[in-house]
Amino acid sequence: MNAFQSPSDPLDSIPEDRSDAAAAPPRSPIQRLLLEALLVLAIAIPLALGLHTFVTQVYSISGHSMEPTLQDGQRVVVDKVRPALGEIERGDLIIFISPEDPAKNLIKRVIGIGGDRIELVGDQVLLNGEALTEEYTHRTLFPDRPGDVIEVEADHLFMMGDNRPQSRDSRDFGIVPVHLVRGKVLLRLWPLDDFKLF
Repeated sequence: MNAFQSPSDPLDSIPEDRSDAAAAPPRSPIQRLLLEALLVLAIAIPLALGLHTFVTQVYSISGHSMEPTLQDGQRVVVDKVRPALGEIERGDLIIFISPEDPAKNLIKRVIGIGGDRIELVGDQVLLNGEALTEEYTHRTLFPDRPGDVIEVEADHLFMMGDNRPQSRDSRDFGIVPVHLVRGKVLLRLWPLDDFKLF
């Protein structure tokens, strides 16, 4: 090699078949499909866990206290965000921690919110002195405390089951602090033929 010659390219000395072997082989359609599925799962699983933890959750109904609205064995989707922001209204179906047994979740209907006055007379619920129209209930007489007025404190709820004769609710354990609320029922998910938005 004289002063005017450039050194030879080292890649030129590699045989052609060896350089082909070094190149990555193209992926088969099955490999691409598996890779895409793994990528989707890597995104979907944390997203689903986040939604389940912070946004929504599915609960199974156990018992008969909410008949005829909800039946034993049905499944509902619960919104955790709005109750956490204080958006709870009369008539909402709410899942909350039992004041009597913290290991249990209950589902009842909100009858009164903070500042309301509830009176149970005969088979009638009086809300702030006016008869409450309730087309969703199995009615019952209220023999225990006829005419007693319940004052709902701020940040508390008065809850009752729709199946009044078979519901243990605020008539028994009193008003419920809002911090025990787990979520508000958005829809009945299962069975599919009974799907309903609330």
